Amino acid sequence: PSSIVTYCLEYRDSGNNIITTVPWAGPFDSSVIRKNAEVKQLVIFNVTTVLETSVPSDPHRYAHETEGLLQDGIITNPTIDVGVHSTRITIFSKSLLNALAHVVTYYPAERLGGEYIQLNAPFTLIGHHLSELEAYRATYREDNVGSSQPDAADHESVLPICDKETFDQLGLLLHFVKDSFYKDRLSDELARHSQNRCTFPMLWLLFKPGETVYMESGGQLSAYVVQYMQVDRTLLSSTSRKFTHPYIIQLWNLDFNGTFVGRRSRTVTIAHFDGERQVTSLKIFPGHFIDRQDNGKTRKHLEDLGQKWYELLQGKQVFYSGEFLGPSKRQYQGRIYVDPASYFAQHEYTAPDICEVEDMGDGLAKCLCEECRGWKPHPLPDFRWAAYDLLDPRVDKDLELPQSPEGAHHRYLLCSRVLYGLVLKSRTWEELNVAYCQEPKVNRRAIDSLVMPEARKEMIRALVQKYTDPTPDKRSKSWGADFIENKGEGQIFLLHGSPGVGKTFVKCIAEYTGRALLSLTVGDIGTDEVVMEKQLSKWFRLAEQWGAVMLIDEADVYLERRQITDLKRNSLVSVFLRCIEYYRGILFLTTNRVGHFDDAFISRIHVVIRYDNLSEENRRTIWEQFFDKLADERHDFVVTRRAKSYVLEDEVISKMQWNGREIRNGIRFILFCMAFQTAVALAEYRFSQKPDKSKDDGPTLDQRDFEQVCNMTRDFKQYLTTVHGVDEEDRAFHAKARVGNLRRP
Repeated sequence: PSSIVTYCLEYRDSGNNIITTVPWAGPFDSSVIRKNAEVKQLVIFNVTTVLETSVPSDPHRYAHETEGLLQDGIITNPTIDVGVHSTRITIFSKSLLNALAHVVTYYPAERLGGEYIQLNAPFTLIGHHLSELEAYRATYREDNVGSSQPDAADHESVLPICDKETFDQLGLLLHFVKDSFYKDRLSDELARHSQNRCTFPMLWLLFKPGETVYMESGGQLSAYVVQYMQVDRTLLSSTSRKFTHPYIIQLWNLDFNGTFVGRRSRTVTIAHFDGERQVTSLKIFPGHFIDRQDNGKTRKHLEDLGQKWYELLQGKQVFYSGEFLGPSKRQYQGRIYVDPASYFAQHEYTAPDICEVEDMGDGLAKCLCEECRGWKPHPLPDFRWAAYDLLDPRVDKDLELPQSPEGAHHRYLLCSRVLYGLVLKSRTWEELNVAYCQEPKVNRRAIDSLVMPEARKEMIRALVQKYTDPTPDKRSKSWGADFIENKGEGQIFLLHGSPGVGKTFVKCIAEYTGRALLSLTVGDIGTDEVVMEKQLSKWFRLAEQWGAVMLIDEADVYLERRQITDLKRNSLVSVFLRCIEYYRGILFLTTNRVGHFDDAFISRIHVVIRYDNLSEENRRTIWEQFFDKLADERHDFVVTRRAKSYVLEDEVISKMQWNGREIRNGIRFILFCMAFQTAVALAEYRFSQKPDKSKDDGPTLDQRDFEQVCNMTRDFKQYLTTVHGVDEEDRAFHAKARVGNLRRP
């Protein structure tokens, strides 16, 4: 046949309703009226040009009305405005379909396995694979006998060379798309790309499905893969309206749902803009634009963050320094235990949907095989992203793919940046940025700074030794004397004494073991027995899972002696007893009312440590420790000899019976500006009023600052003694809460 390509015109009214479709002789040119061409039997592809007219809208137009419009003429009628709305190509040729199936490896928006394929302008599938199609066509040689063409659906077949028929037909297709449709727009846009510039009508060229792109969010970049792009088919038409639809881009990256890591979809839009813009100024752009500029430094940084993210999924204590994600958006510095799986277990319906990327085909059922586990359809053998779903951090220890054409660390590159962790200080869950998670600086010698007999320190080291391994799963199982399995396997310490006398030594134990410190109060557990059991079980489960050192501070309400007249308290104590009996880990209970606690706890507690009031030597040691800490952390402060001499040797200070907390608070007054005027405020105010200070000068901490703190504390203690008639230790003795130092046998 003399003609194997057909063209037709589709007329539409002003309401975008189809008037009629008529054959056309060739590529439509509004300046020249062509006669209708006879449609031949052999069709490679059909080109349909959609015309938009000013014919009044009528969705229910009768046939005779359509005939009347055609008789009067539409294109030739000067009273009717005509413009090109859009163009589409329908490809029927088996050879072209096979060629496209060979070249196109990932294009979820189009199905290449059918009897035909319909492509709408601006023909993104062809534009994205123009160089590959031309390279494939260039494999044709006249001396080739020809190669057999497999079916388009045969994805395992490989076309080694292009045959004569495909060569000719592909030439016709590329000629139409390049010369009749794109014209100079394609080459001009590619030239802009070389200068990091782009325009909105041709922006789709940047986002080829399968392309790795970077997206800016919160001032940081993350990597995604383009799944498909929804393009306005009127972008390059002559009737393109002032209002241009935005580009809608479907992306995916790797996320964690509490069990598996898999692909997660995300949709973003790019609004219309006029003129040119820098590619890297867009909210989303191909990663290679930056990778070429910085020799891959950005990509390497993102891969490292992805590796850190993947390693933290199994749970780990970190030091967080930065802004929280999510609604809070507040700055925080401190220790956090990262555990997304536990977060999703406690917060139902918050886990991200993974394995829901619909790019394997339409209407595919989810596969129940061992690989797919009912989460996704079974991928075809050559599916490009088969290794990117259902990754188990407990089994798959890393995400490297040494033979991947995308790069060995491409899966790390695509990892999310979002983690969830428990803020150990406030016991609240927060959304974290992996970039701000750092390795905590653990001070394993902190136990040496405790003011207690060395023999007691050695006993504590021996009892917690098995917990010093930083990997909870590797803890050796200790021998238990109880005949009931899992009962009494924990290590329970009771700390009692005056308020503030050394109870913070639990933090030193946590540092020594290298474990997280989960410090709870009555507010975290509750005082209703039903709520308390649920909450306590939750916290014990987390502490066991993390291998944390657990502290229940001021636990008097749970330890208090049961009475026959108070059934509610009896239930509370009984539930607490049962829970701690089956807890496996280090648990510290603190109380300053040991005289009131129930006798049943005696058999449950492994170690009882009583803290006496500090001796003069103990207090001197603590003061010196805090002075050393101040010198290490605040280099701008100058501590005078008079200040040290006053707190270490002054008779008034030594008679005040400071406990550890009061000494620490005294130092805090010097370090921080609290609710009332403190010593640091005095020192810093004096420094600010100094007229001749130099750049290298700093505040001077003097004796007068300590005198103010000392006098305030002394006056308050004397006031309380006057009110009650006895001092703090006598009050505790008469209440049968504890025995003070002077009455201890």
